[in-house]
Amino acid sequence: MEKLDTISRDILNFIDAHDNYLITAHMNADGDAYASCLAMAYYLNTRGKKFRIVLNDERPDEKYQFLWGWQYVEQYSPENSYAFDAAIVLDVPSLKRIGEPAKLLPERQHCVKIDHHPYEDNFAAIQLVDTQASSTSQLVYEVLSRSEMTWNLDIATLVFTGIMYDTGRFSFSNTRARDFEIAARLVPYGIKPHDIANRVFFSYSLQSMKVIGYGLANMESHLDGKLAIIFIPYAVLKENPEAEIEELANYSVALRTVEVGLFVREPEPGFFKVSFRSKGRANVNRVARAFGGGGHEHAAGCRLKSSYPELKQQLIEEVGRELQRITTPVE
Repeated sequence: MEKLDTISRDILNFIDAHDNYLITAHMNADGDAYASCLAMAYYLNTRGKKFRIVLNDERPDEKYQFLWGWQYVEQYSPENSYAFDAAIVLDVPSLKRIGEPAKLLPERQHCVKIDHHPYEDNFAAIQLVDTQASSTSQLVYEVLSRSEMTWNLDIATLVFTGIMYDTGRFSFSNTRARDFEIAARLVPYGIKPHDIANRVFFSYSLQSMKVIGYGLANMESHLDGKLAIIFIPYAVLKENPEAEIEELANYSVALRTVEVGLFVREPEPGFFKVSFRSKGRANVNRVARAFGGGGHEHAAGCRLKSSYPELKQQLIEEVGRELQRITTPVE
């Protein structure tokens, strides 16, 4: 707790010492990335600081537009003019996973990193990294709760949304007692957990539901039922907002016998995004890193160019090696 107090104070002092901020997060931003970026932007706004939230994604996930500050989220463009004297980087362990906005980061001494992924890059002078935290939004709460900011419905909704998303409605293995403590402190500000859950987890277009149905109908089982793969090819994906079908990653581990689930989609011909999920024993971060990606032990991802038959075979082999690790007795 003393260390958290110290780092939080360093971050708050850093914010007071600068005036013009870049806020960014990982490619293919999710609920925790959006919520933590917007929560930090909210605090900067209360301090009278300038900021821009610049993300790599071409199409922001509009189901989060109910959150305060959504209008500040913008896509990086090489045609735009950018100038920042400081940066706050959230929910991302390495520069390569930021994407194009990484080009905008100032020198290391002018950067703050807040994250809950396993440590990768040392690109920020001040770093709050805790792999035991459920979410980056939880860590943002820890920092802001130590400030003099007045809490209200807007900021409470941001933090609650991020924690709810990354804990899977408080059901994933990363959920801790601290998450329930924070949620209990936020409810009195008027947040509506059922409304947030409906907006984040149960808000789909008819077309996206059909794509989800396609993925489930064509799910494959491998490695004696221990691996499930859901694949959405380009021909199916091209007419559908990719963000609306991300829940397929969690469905991939819903089968009774599965240890590891993969959700593979092809947003461009020959270019694939892979989401890895583990039921609990397998370390899918290790699997994803074999393909240049990464993440958490139980949830990770990667991006790569290939042909699907070749990629599928490589994925099956790498998952097989991980399953061998967890089933081979240690002598």
